Amino acid sequence: MAADEEIKFMQRCLDLAGRAEGLTYPNPLVGSVIVHQGRVIGEGYHLKAGGPHAEVLAVKSAGGSNIPLSSVLYVNLEPCSHFGRTPPCTDLIIKSGIKKVVIGTTDTSEKVSGNGIRTLIDAGTEIVKGVLEEESRWINRRFFTFHEKKRPYIILKWAESTDGFIDFKRDDTSRKRPYWITGEAERVLVHKWRSAEQSILVGATTLSADDPQLNIRAWEGVDPLRLILTSSGLVDTESALFNIPGRNIVFTHNEKLQIRGTEIIRIDRERDSSRQVAEFLFSEGIQSVIVEGGAQVLNHFISTGLWDEARIFYGKESFHEGVRAPYIKGLTISKKIYSNSILKIIENKA
Repeated sequence: MAADEEIKFMQRCLDLAGRAEGLTYPNPLVGSVIVHQGRVIGEGYHLKAGGPHAEVLAVKSAGGSNIPLSSVLYVNLEPCSHFGRTPPCTDLIIKSGIKKVVIGTTDTSEKVSGNGIRTLIDAGTEIVKGVLEEESRWINRRFFTFHEKKRPYIILKWAESTDGFIDFKRDDTSRKRPYWITGEAERVLVHKWRSAEQSILVGATTLSADDPQLNIRAWEGVDPLRLILTSSGLVDTESALFNIPGRNIVFTHNEKLQIRGTEIIRIDRERDSSRQVAEFLFSEGIQSVIVEGGAQVLNHFISTGLWDEARIFYGKESFHEGVRAPYIKGLTISKKIYSNSILKIIENKA
C-alpha cells in the first residue's frame, strides 16, 4: 500500500496534469513533482505536444544539475525512453542524479510500454509504481483507450426532461433552435467538455432542429473536429456550422452527397456506422469524440456497445410528448445537483 506521502505528492502530479486538459493531444496529460525531505522543490506539467515534458520542467525548476541526491521524482505516467519531438525523459532523470522515481501507472503505448521503467532500473534507479494507479489511468483514459483499444474514447451526452424526453414535439412552425432543459451553468460546463475532446458528433436531425455550431464559445480551448452522421445524406447545408471556421466531416451511405468545403466519408450499409466512425477517427489520430445527439445516433452507439462514458442531465420540466431519451445501463460514477438539473455520469462496464 502506498504511503500517505506518496499519495499526497502523486495527487499533486494529477492536479498539475489536469491543467492542460484538451491541449496536449496526441500526448497524454502528465504532471511531475520533485520532493526533498518532504518538501516540494520542483514541479511542472506537459502543456502541448512538442513542448517540454513534465519531468523536464520539474527538474529544471528544482535546480537542474544541482538537485539534492536524496530527492524523489513523482510522475503520474511512466517517463518516456525514446526520441520523439523531444529527447527521452529517462536520460534527463538519470543525468540529474535522482535515484528514486514514483510512478502512477505504466505507459502502455507501443513506444514506451515499460521501456522507461526498465531503463531507469538498469541505471540503478529505485522505482515505485502503482501509486494512485486508477486515478492515473482515468486522467489519461482517452490516451489509453486509443492505444489499447485502437479507437477513440467515446462520450455520450444528452439532457432529458423529467418525464424522459430529449426534445419537445416539433411541427412545421417550430423554428430551428435547441430547447434548453438545463441552466446557464450546465451550458458553460458543456463547452468546457467540448474543449477537452478532439471531435464532436451529431446526427442530421439534430443539425436541422437545433442548428448547433458545435464549437467552444463559453470556454477557452481548441474547437473540436465537427462530425455529422446521416444515413440518407439529407443535410441542411444552411446550418450555422457550415458557415464558421473549422473542419466538417459527414459520414453517410449516400453515394452522391457533395457539400462544398466539407469532407464526405462513405460508410458501408452492411457494417455498424459507429464502428466505421471510430475506425476513421483512429486512422486520423483522433483520441476522443463526444456524441451530442440526437436520439437515433445516441441509441445506435448504445446498441452497438461502442461507448465509454455517458453524461446525462436530468431536468425539472416535463414535455409530455416528443422525442424519447435513450435508455442506457452502466455504472454511475458521479452525481451532481445543479439549480435546473441533476448530472449523472455513467461508465460502460460491459
